[in-house]
Amino acid sequence: MNYSNPTLLVISGPNGAGKSTHIQAMLPENFEGILSFDRDLTRSEFEVLLAGQGVRIDLIYQKATQLMEQELVKQMKIAIQQKNHFVLETPLSHPDYWNYLDLFEENGYQIQLNYLCLDKISDCVARVGQRVLEGGHYVAPNTIKGVYQKNLEHINTYHPMFKYLVLYDGMKIPTRLAVLENNEVVMADKLALKKRWIKDGLPSVAKKLRAFFDDPKKSGKHNVFK
Repeated sequence: MNYSNPTLLVISGPNGAGKSTHIQAMLPENFEGILSFDRDLTRSEFEVLLAGQGVRIDLIYQKATQLMEQELVKQMKIAIQQKNHFVLETPLSHPDYWNYLDLFEENGYQIQLNYLCLDKISDCVARVGQRVLEGGHYVAPNTIKGVYQKNLEHINTYHPMFKYLVLYDGMKIPTRLAVLENNEVVMADKLALKKRWIKDGLPSVAKKLRAFFDDPKKSGKHNVFK
């Protein structure tokens, strides 16, 4: 992958997939030392700040979210002005999140999406539950389900915008399943089509994967992970 041009690297996945835990394992060497903007962590830091300032409890989340969004926009504009690579950890379940990607694209950035996913929504719910026991933030099961489904729906529709799309299985440690460059599969693991989130959730990508494996010239030993 060529990172000679300024690049927005988006780290995404459903709640509980392990994005924050495993983000370093999904960063290209060219991004070593570049910190990711973590929306959840930044919001939590503002929540602590606002609580210390005596803000009413019922207003803290909303105000912390506003401050987080302002800080994100500030950091994005600095990176764009300096033509620096930028790493953004974010869901892609709402059109508003895609506006951030548009901002970088309009300023000449190439965009890479590293997407980490689990095969079952119930596994995401269980992981979030464990996270809460360990002091992490709570996300309602219905919200987890909605984010899971909408992420895939939007990626399936808009994936051609990505210069690079890298799909990871997150059940244990992040395992790379497929790499698309300019909307074409360049490398893949045969396990990819056994994952329901790819086969059923990303049908347009799955179609490209099937064509890739059916073409011996494309799916030679150098282009298949296993």
